[in-house]
Amino acid sequence: MNKAHLALAIPLLVVSSVAAAYEPAIGAGDLSPYVGASLGLVRYNESGLGTISPSLFIARIGLPITPYFAVEGRLGTGVASDNNAGAAVSVDKIGGAYLKGSLPILPTFALYGVAGIGTLGVNRNFGDGRATNTGLSYGVGGDVALPESLGLNFEWTHFPGGTDAGYSYNSDVLTAGVTWRF
Repeated sequence: MNKAHLALAIPLLVVSSVAAAYEPAIGAGDLSPYVGASLGLVRYNESGLGTISPSLFIARIGLPITPYFAVEGRLGTGVASDNNAGAAVSVDKIGGAYLKGSLPILPTFALYGVAGIGTLGVNRNFGDGRATNTGLSYGVGGDVALPESLGLNFEWTHFPGGTDAGYSYNSDVLTAGVTWRF
């Protein structure tokens, strides 16, 4: 684990610990499992290229352990590719297993952090072509509670990077979606 990963993991643990001192807001102690779907963009950055942003779809399932902690599984695929100056990238697959720590801010809004193992596979029309990287993934987001067990969420997540024909690359994912509690 490098210093950047540690710098993000420590605040996630602190925020999650502080959250345990507050009364639950979203779900008011509801430990019901949930499912969700999100649409988003990958921000693929490779040395020597501009940002390329293919779109994707992610399905998620979560199981709250406490009002402040949940375990989430995610699985998704690409929707459309994007290109920059002839260099095209599309998402082949995306997935992960995360611990989620929530900090209620308002009765209908909570900030959260996620950390776990993520995988992102991309197809490129340049360099080494296909690549899949798996490793530490982390992010931050927000949950908005709606009536009828519905919710909205938004999130930024960092995925492990790699090298393509000697050029380093990294990927971040921005998503917005809906959730439903059973």
